[in-house]
Amino acid sequence: MTAKAAKGAKGAARPAEAAGGTRAGRRWTWRLVRNTVLWLLPAAALWAVLTPRYNWFLRSVGYNDAPPTESPNVTRLDPREDHYAMIARLDFPPARESVGSFRVTDLHFPVILLVALFLAVPDVPWRERLANLGLALLATAIFQVVLVLFWVKFTYATQLGAWSAEHYGPFAQNAWGLGKHVLDLPVKLALPLLLWAGFYLDRLLPQGAAEA
Repeated sequence: MTAKAAKGAKGAARPAEAAGGTRAGRRWTWRLVRNTVLWLLPAAALWAVLTPRYNWFLRSVGYNDAPPTESPNVTRLDPREDHYAMIARLDFPPARESVGSFRVTDLHFPVILLVALFLAVPDVPWRERLANLGLALLATAIFQVVLVLFWVKFTYATQLGAWSAEHYGPFAQNAWGLGKHVLDLPVKLALPLLLWAGFYLDRLLPQGAAEA
């Protein structure tokens, strides 16, 4: 075979390889989507079973057991029904101790998608899937504890009228308010996808999916 013929054969092979990689990538993506849908219901069931204990965990670790910004600790997060936390300040008169509340369940329901995504990845050994899921859940729990802090500080800085204005300046009020809204909406909802991408985005790309 001449050099020109060999060069032509290599050139013809590249489109074929690219087409094969694209098809493999599409198959891998389809399997990921299918598996995610199938895992959503078991993940939601597990989340529903564990929610009461996890709500207790966030109330306790998020503020009651380790207040991150108070000395002395004057804040208590008390349960109100099954899914809510009542914010109480112990240095206020008894009639005014309760200063706000938030739905704890709303802080962590995106974990359903997180679990489904991490368990749905095709062609990854179960030990690796579960190890990656464990790391992602740990990162998510840390984020949710921080979100509890922002909910409490947002309430103190912006929701108590004259008391808020007396104890928090304009910069602090804006910082806690903006931080709470950003963390509780775009970041909270996008976190499962961001964590999944941190572990598996290379497999979603055509070359990575073809090699998987």
